Amino acid sequence: MKYNRFHPCLLLSVAALWGEPSAFELQSGATKKELKTLQSTNKNLENLAIDYSARIQTLEQSIDGMQSVLDGQALRIKSLLDTIGKQETSIQSLQSSLDYQGELVKQHSATIADMQKAIDQLNAKLSDLTTLTTKLNQEILAELRAESSGQSKSSLKSQTDKPSTKQADTGSRAEAFTKLSHKEVFDEARKLYKEKKLLESKKRYEWLVQRNYRPATSLYMLGEIEYQRGKFAEAIGFYKKSASIDDKASYMPILLWHTAWAFRYSKDMDNYNKFLDSLIRLYPESEQGKKAKNLRQNTSKG
Repeated sequence: MKYNRFHPCLLLSVAALWGEPSAFELQSGATKKELKTLQSTNKNLENLAIDYSARIQTLEQSIDGMQSVLDGQALRIKSLLDTIGKQETSIQSLQSSLDYQGELVKQHSATIADMQKAIDQLNAKLSDLTTLTTKLNQEILAELRAESSGQSKSSLKSQTDKPSTKQADTGSRAEAFTKLSHKEVFDEARKLYKEKKLLESKKRYEWLVQRNYRPATSLYMLGEIEYQRGKFAEAIGFYKKSASIDDKASYMPILLWHTAWAFRYSKDMDNYNKFLDSLIRLYPESEQGKKAKNLRQNTSKG
């Protein structure tokens, strides 16, 4: 500080004045009283200089203290500014993340809307398919009824009416299975069919139909028996009756497949192709549906 260089010079000047008499004193022959007065004045000036020097030192110390405070405040301000800068960076990063999340939400909303639209379209197609399936089932039943009514009444009647001579020959054997429960007779009929004992199996299925025990399945099996025996008109009649009772049965693909072939063996190609087409539409994933599709494709190529 400039005051540190000033006050030592001031003290030296005052001391010089106080320590030595001036040239004026020596030449003028000043009295001792005047000299004493001058010394007193010098003393006062010295004290005043010391006082000013002390004050200057105090001011310097105050200035140094204030400088330290200012330096500390400057460091705090810098720290606060750094913290604010970091917070601004974090806020910007968070805002960017929010913007990105907002875009994702928009994209997901659009995807959900597209999926909902696809679901609605599938539901509409399913409804149309259900309506078509119901209509086709009704058409098949109508076709079966029409074909059955066109067959000879005597031929259809022979499937349920037995000649009296045959009844007399088999009466004793019929009595044996009629003593069993309906389920036991049904199981026995199925076993006999697998063993290729078609006539014995047929008797039991006819007996079950008369007692209305599982009529749809029993009629279907009677159709299968007549189909195996090559009596295709009779087989179609039994298939028709079975489908009219239960057109949702698991054996329906086989029933339609054998009905189609029964028509083919009867030289009725129109109904043969019609039932193949119905089988393809109603049961495309079944074994019979796939076979029918291959047949139709090969026919188209030919």
